[in-house]
Amino acid sequence: MGCLQGRRTRFASCLPLAVILRAVGALNIFRAVGSETSMNENIATDLISTGDARRLEYDWYAGGIPSNVHLGEQVYIDTTYGFAAFHSERDPGLTIGNASGAYDRTTFIVGPRGRIDVGAYTVLNGAYFVCNELIEVGDHCLLAWGSVLTDTWPSNAGSLPISLRREVMRAVADDPARKLPVFGEPRPIVLEDNVWVGFDAVILPGVRLGRGSVVGCKTIVVEDVPPYAVVVGSPARIVRYLESDDTEEERARALREYAR
Repeated sequence: MGCLQGRRTRFASCLPLAVILRAVGALNIFRAVGSETSMNENIATDLISTGDARRLEYDWYAGGIPSNVHLGEQVYIDTTYGFAAFHSERDPGLTIGNASGAYDRTTFIVGPRGRIDVGAYTVLNGAYFVCNELIEVGDHCLLAWGSVLTDTWPSNAGSLPISLRREVMRAVADDPARKLPVFGEPRPIVLEDNVWVGFDAVILPGVRLGRGSVVGCKTIVVEDVPPYAVVVGSPARIVRYLESDDTEEERARALREYAR
């Protein structure tokens, strides 16, 4: 997998670390370090267990959280509708770290051999995961509305005979689970810590997004993105770099500043 190249530019004045921290869960960090704040606390998922089933007390959807989905402390799940196409047979098939949240019908389309790992203090806001092998998302990440991460892409689907494609769709229609077959070899996706993915962006198989990188809205990413790079366009291109100022010292300073 190739890696995008670009020019390094100071960008802290346009996108300060403190803004990033506030956007991806500063209130949860306050709780983790024991600080007192007047900010509203996130509401953790309230599970109702009936036998092997786990349901959300407030859920409009009648489904449940699969037993091979492992949730950390203070995790929020908007609705179990996001698991309607979750077919992983691995255990765990999905892990979500402490104080992270899956909001606005974030959807997990996971095949039998798929596994998704999400770190702590990460916001999944209406994102779509298509996973047949492995997708890893680090800590303090933000995935915006309509963003898609897929470790499988049918690059040769257009060359398949129409009769075969019709046969596949008929088989899917007859399957109560509506499981699509896997076309192509899955390639893992990795998002390192502190990554932003803008709305309607698409991260394609085999891509690694480096620590602190930002993917602009509607960007199509087909190659690795270096740490702290800002990428836009289709295909993605680097427009600048952020300062690598997301150290523990800078995080503590930003929290003190915005706690006032």
